[in-house]
Order: sequence, then C-alpha cells, then structure tokens
Amino acid sequence: MSTARLDVWARVRALRLAFADQVDALGDDEIHAASWCEGWRVREVLGHLVHLAEATQASMARDVVHGGVLPDRALDRCARRLAERPPVELTSRLRAAADGRFHVLGSPSVVALGEVLVHGNDALRPLDRALDGEPADAGAVLDVYLRIGRLAFHRRQARGVRLAADDLAWAAGSGPEVRGRAVDLLLLLANRPQVVPALRGPGTAGLGGR
Repeated sequence: MSTARLDVWARVRALRLAFADQVDALGDDEIHAASWCEGWRVREVLGHLVHLAEATQASMARDVVHGGVLPDRALDRCARRLAERPPVELTSRLRAAADGRFHVLGSPSVVALGEVLVHGNDALRPLDRALDGEPADAGAVLDVYLRIGRLAFHRRQARGVRLAADDLAWAAGSGPEVRGRAVDLLLLLANRPQVVPALRGPGTAGLGGR
C-alpha cells in the first residue's frame, strides 16, 4: 500500500500516545502479565517501545555493542533493564519521546510504525485490549513485512496462502485464502500465531497457532 498520503511519523506518535494511555489504565497484575512476545511481560514490551522511541542511531549502536553485539540480545537486555522502572515513569517517557524517529539505517520509516503496532498488540491482546490504529497504519507496513518477515521474525506462517485484507485494498500471495483485518494480517506476518483465531478462510487450516 502506498504511504504517499500517510504521515508515518504522525501516526507513530499517535499510536505511542494511545499505547501509553492504555498501559496507564492497567492494573498491577496486568502489567506483569505475559505478552505475545515470548519471554516478555507487558512491562518488558513497554520498556522496549520506550527504548526505541528514545533511541538515536548513536545510542542504538552503543546499546548493541554493550549488549553483546547480537541485536536481538541487546534489545532484550535493554527492555529488561527498562522494565525495572515504574510503569508510570515509562509511560511518561514514552509520551515525551513520542516524536522519536529512530529506525534501522537502510530500512523504510514505516518499520517504526510496524514496531508500535506489533509490540503494542503483543502487550494488549492477551488482556482483551488492542492497539488497532487505522487500517492504513497496518496497510503501510504489510508489503515491507511480507519482504522481511522470514529474516526479521523467523516467520513460519503465511507460506503458500493468499492474504487478503477486509478493511483496505491489499492482497498478496497465492493459494488458499486467509482473510482478515490489515492489523491482524500484519501480526501474522510478524510471526504472531496467536492471531490466527481472528482470521478466516480455507488457508487458516495450515497456519497453526498457540
């Protein structure tokens, strides 16, 4: 989907603020609840989103080097370190950094939009909440995640099926159809099999889930 008419960074800001508001409304037990991101509770997901919002290219390079070179390991350590802070402090920091524009060099800016949508839902979906945004938000990221999913998310889902969005004009792939909202297809491409029950169509039979 074209991003020509989408102000990516305005949408990133709006979703960060919306996520902070939802986290502020959670109870203590919910803050400690398991997320869809394996090994992370809601508070680690919050820490991760704060880390990304506050990051610069220089600070991220330092974090990766100090975290053990492997990017995934470094991001995990940063998320866990920040998760030790009070949630109200972290939501305040997320609001203050809502205009942050970090994304990996060489990647399109919509990757930052995908990070907020995917990780926001990692935290909220298990609590019967959601960070859905507008269909165009997820639609702007779908093609990018389709290209990078196997590398970035070790994706096992969405092979040999046709993905089709209900709420905007987007489809990709061939085979039995998997249909759903753009944000749910995005979560599938980000290797979140927990979203499969929100999808429909003959192609869902081969997607698995948890």
